[in-house]
Amino acid sequence: MRLLHYLDIENFKRFGKRQRIELNHPAVLIGPNNCGKTSAIQALALWSQGVKTWYDARRNSSAKKRTATSLNRLNIVAVPVQRTRFFWHDTQVRKGAKDIMLVITVGVELKGKVVALPMRFRNQGDELVYCTPDASVIVNMELMAHAASLKVELLYPMSGLDTEEPILQPGRVDVLLGQGRTADVLRNLCLSVAQSREDWQRVTDLMKRLFNVVLEMPRKTTRGTIEMGYRQPGVKEVLDISSAGRGFLQMLLVFAYLFSHKGSVLLVDEPDAHLEILRQKQVYVLLRDIASENQSQVVMVTHSEVILDEALDNNLTLLLEGRADDLAQKPDIRNSLKHFGAEHYIKARERGYVLYVEGGTDVDMLRALAERMEHPVASIWDERINTFYVQNNYPQQDAKAELERVEGGFGVTPREHFNGLRNLLPDLKGLAILDNDGQNRQDRDEGALETRYWRRYEVENYFITPDLLRTYARSKYPSDDLWADETYSSIEEALAEVITEQVFDGARKDYQAWIGSSPDAMRLVWEAKTERRKLSTVAEEFFRRLAARMGGAMLLTKGELHRLVPLAPAAGLSSEITQKLDCLAVLFAVGQMRDETVTSGDADVGTLATDPGND
Repeated sequence: MRLLHYLDIENFKRFGKRQRIELNHPAVLIGPNNCGKTSAIQALALWSQGVKTWYDARRNSSAKKRTATSLNRLNIVAVPVQRTRFFWHDTQVRKGAKDIMLVITVGVELKGKVVALPMRFRNQGDELVYCTPDASVIVNMELMAHAASLKVELLYPMSGLDTEEPILQPGRVDVLLGQGRTADVLRNLCLSVAQSREDWQRVTDLMKRLFNVVLEMPRKTTRGTIEMGYRQPGVKEVLDISSAGRGFLQMLLVFAYLFSHKGSVLLVDEPDAHLEILRQKQVYVLLRDIASENQSQVVMVTHSEVILDEALDNNLTLLLEGRADDLAQKPDIRNSLKHFGAEHYIKARERGYVLYVEGGTDVDMLRALAERMEHPVASIWDERINTFYVQNNYPQQDAKAELERVEGGFGVTPREHFNGLRNLLPDLKGLAILDNDGQNRQDRDEGALETRYWRRYEVENYFITPDLLRTYARSKYPSDDLWADETYSSIEEALAEVITEQVFDGARKDYQAWIGSSPDAMRLVWEAKTERRKLSTVAEEFFRRLAARMGGAMLLTKGELHRLVPLAPAAGLSSEITQKLDCLAVLFAVGQMRDETVTSGDADVGTLATDPGND
């Protein structure tokens, strides 16, 4: 069901120059935080309120000239701001003595045709804005009446739920929903749905299917509140819904909203909030299907990769810094995203580069090394780096390994992954910093993708030494303890065992000869013996054996070896590390330059060609 066909936004919040967003059913808006997703659905809500307010004020007017109508800031509940100028892009409401118009245009279907209905907003101080239809439609009262009759409702994610909720009038419910106070109206929404036994049965059946609970009918109390509980297997008492988890409440909120707002355009902000992966897919499918049954249309904002993949064939719009790109209408992008995953494209487009490493631990170690060596890249390193994990063999199947497997898409080589994305993003840059794994792999440059291998087995080989392992272990046990001598003996014994077995292949005499050598000779022998050995395994085995001797937990596991780096002598770290960090600095500068470009208002890195009308 399509009640609204498209949305054009100009000079509203994150949107400066006019941007067009197609509205299918369901329409899904994606993008990083603070990119304009919520602003887009707020624009629809503001457009709807402007249409209704203007039509109610002017429909019975006998004046030949229909003028603008005022909107008070406090009455625009769906878009809460402290001052009305905050509706405007960059808060700029005038240029010189001339007003800057905020224009929101929606394609409305009337008698089988899609008609553009632009609403123009003008700032009038901190508390008021004036709105009026564009001159092209202001005399078309049939169109205005139809648009004013459309229900456009905004739903924010579920928040914490109190144990009591008063009975509210429908108008007050909508006000609180517009303010994002979903927890204050959940029981009221359920009470509204329960007026229809058929609809309430649908809701209870869905909650039974998804959470194996039986919802009680909401009922009014003599205190003017609403009681509502549920029955759970194994629990004798009826539990109040305030006892339920956030995922449970989020789904109940979505269902109650769908059935209490039939025949409307539902603007749903992050319906997947608080939901695990399976539930995220379910909420998308249920939103789509139930809304269709109720002659409604859904426009949703999400961060869920599951929902992104589900929406690719229909209507998926990527928003970046106030720019809109309809991904579903571009077959080359759609097919590539199905292969690599929508999230990979989004991150690559947002940052302008891809960093390929073996796994998340490599990122931690590179950053720790940059900070220890006081390399310039440390100052521009942030949490938004776009990485792709290429490691495809995890001996332990723990939660962290599984997370990295999902994020990295194992089985795809850096070359395949990068070329697939670069076909869509011609300006994309790539850098791979990979383990040598005891091979003689050579660096290579393939156009915009640079591959750099560690000359030694892996990055850990550049800082893990017996002295560092000893120093770290000693730092974790008090030196003034009565048992300090015994502890230090245990450290030395565990270290000797592991090095003899895994570095000197069990040759005790070779080990004894090595520890009897001069420091320089020991260092040279250590580097020669470990060049093709996996020192992360040596370190992990040392901490495992030490834990067994001490009778406690391991001081460090394989995924935590970056914690050794701050204790490593900076002067002893290889110049090869500096070379790798230099490459990273060049790569991260791409993302930094993109941020500066976006801030200045120019086109972002890697942007695909868009509709000229959106420029």
